[in-house]
Formats: sequence, C-alpha cells, structure tokens
Amino acid sequence: MILLTLKTVHIAAIAVWAGGLIALPALLRRDDEMSSRAAVVRLHHFSRFAHDALVSPAAVLAIASGTALIFFVAADDWLFLKLVAVAGMMGVHMLIARVLDQLEEPAVTPASWNRTVLVVAASIFIVAVLALVLGRPVIPPEWMPGWLLEGQEAELPLISDGSSAGSSSSGRETPT
Repeated sequence: MILLTLKTVHIAAIAVWAGGLIALPALLRRDDEMSSRAAVVRLHHFSRFAHDALVSPAAVLAIASGTALIFFVAADDWLFLKLVAVAGMMGVHMLIARVLDQLEEPAVTPASWNRTVLVVAASIFIVAVLALVLGRPVIPPEWMPGWLLEGQEAELPLISDGSSAGSSSSGRETPT
C-alpha cells in the first residue's frame, strides 16, 4: 500500500512539475507583447503564483517521493542517469525562477528566444527522464564513473552477515 501511494504521489508530482516547466516560459511575456500594463501585472502575478504555489511544491514532492521510492524498488545503473536528467530539470526550474525575479525589475524584459530555450531544455530533460524510467536501459559499466562502481562487492558498514554481530572492535557487546 505504501509503495502504491508513493508511486501515485511521485507520478502526479512529476506531471505537475513537468507541465509547469513547459508552461511557465510561455507566461514570461514582455511588456510590448501585452495589450496593457494591467495585463502585464496580472500575468506576472499569475506566473509567480503558479511557480511558487504549484510548480515548486510539486518539484519538492517529486524529488522527495522519488528519493523514498529508491528504498522500495531495485535501482539499476539507469537510475544514475535519471538523476542527472532530474538535476537538469531542476536547473531549468531555477532558470525560470531567475527570469521571474528579473521580471519584477521595471526595466528588464526577457528576450523571446530565452523562453524558447527554456521550453526546449525542459522538454529534453523531461523526455530523458521518461525514456530512462520507461525503457530502463542497460548501461555499460564503462559509461559509469569509476567512483560510482567502487565498493560494490564490499559489505555495507552497518550491516553484517551475522558472523560478527554482537561485538565491536573494542570487544564490548553491542546491541543487535
């Protein structure tokens, strides 16, 4: 039941976050593209609300539930690449926040090509996440950084096979 709830929350949060990353750049309009100053102010207020009250909490929820899911499902090498793509989504998210902050300055107007770059970058990272999660490709070990592969055969520090349970390096009994 917990796994089903986590997956549902994760998928819903990813859907809202990804949708926001694609929709928000379209709302980053310049003054000369709008009919009146009042329309510009309303659009900027709506954009800020959408970012702060919807998209950002969805991003936090997606990352938190995704982190919790790691403990419930088997993670293969593709997960490392997925986390890189998620980091890219977070980078686009931060760039959108930066542009929203700049729009609060009276003299700043974002170029229309910036909006296009944000949408394209968000789309690339979202498609990468989807392809990795749905395809779960086998990643050749030589593609992985060496530090990620170190110690894979070693025993975990706080988990033992039972042969040394109950004693510590000082010779005293330890609770198990």
